[in-house]
Amino acid sequence: MSKSAKLEARLREDLERHIVELQNLQAQYDAFKASFDALLSMLSEVKVVKEELKTLSQLSKGEKILIPLGNRVFIKAEIVDPTKTLFNLGGGVYAILKPREAEEKLTEYEKDLSEKLNRIQKELTETARKIAIIQNAIKRIQEKIEKKQKK
Repeated sequence: MSKSAKLEARLREDLERHIVELQNLQAQYDAFKASFDALLSMLSEVKVVKEELKTLSQLSKGEKILIPLGNRVFIKAEIVDPTKTLFNLGGGVYAILKPREAEEKLTEYEKDLSEKLNRIQKELTETARKIAIIQNAIKRIQEKIEKKQKK
């Protein structure tokens, strides 16, 4: 095998290795992006619930309200005790809290979500930087292979 053929073979191996690495980085980026979007949605929901808790504190016993069950579906309900909320602690465990206490818990959760969002954003930025580096390396290798083929 000639020196030129060996060089081209090595370039092709490098190209293949970089393409695999690029695919891995893109999969990692997609996973980070999905996590980021989920966290952003959760953070948005927390903000809405905090506003709803403020509204709850202004309601009186016996007042009628609409409770959302999901996307565009509501049921009519009556306020039994506006001084108590059920707060999901996780694992099927709920705590009875005053609306202000629930709001405080949500504020803590909101802070935690924001910190996670910041970490994921940094990971997204770093992964995007690595992707750009690998893409440039692939482009340079492809150009070298094309040069070798033209000779």
